[in-house]
Amino acid sequence: MGRKTRMRLVKQTPNNFYFQPLKDEDAIILTIAEFEAMRLKHYINLNQKDAAEKIGVSQPTFSRILENGHRRMTQALIEGKSIRIFGGNVNYKKGFNGYGCLACNNEWEDESASKDEKGVKCPKCESTEVYHLIKEPL
Repeated sequence: MGRKTRMRLVKQTPNNFYFQPLKDEDAIILTIAEFEAMRLKHYINLNQKDAAEKIGVSQPTFSRILENGHRRMTQALIEGKSIRIFGGNVNYKKGFNGYGCLACNNEWEDESASKDEKGVKCPKCESTEVYHLIKEPL
C-alpha cells in the first residue's frame, strides 16, 4: 500500500469550471502543427525525438512548437476561452497503396496494387525487385 498523497497548495480555485465557447472573437488560435505536436506527444505517447521525426522537424523545433501549444491551451483554460485549431505552415500526410523498389528505393502509388508483384517494374530504374507498399499516416 502506498503512502498518503501529500496536500497540494494552490493559490485559488479556477474561475471556470466549464469550458464552453463564449464568443468567437475570444477564441485562442492553436495552429495545426501545435495540435499535432500535442497529439503525438501526449495522446499517442511518442517521445519528442520520434514525434519530431513524424512531423518533419528537429527535436528543438518540436519542443518550441509543443511549448507554444501548451502556452495557448493553458491561456484558454485559465481565461475560459474557446479554442480554434487552424492555420500554420503544414502539408497533410496522405496514405497510399502502391509499390516500392528494392534496387533504387523509389516508391510509387498504384491504386490497383496487390500483393502479387509479378510483372511489376519500377518506373524509375525498371527493376523487377519490387514489393507491395501500403503507407498509412500516423
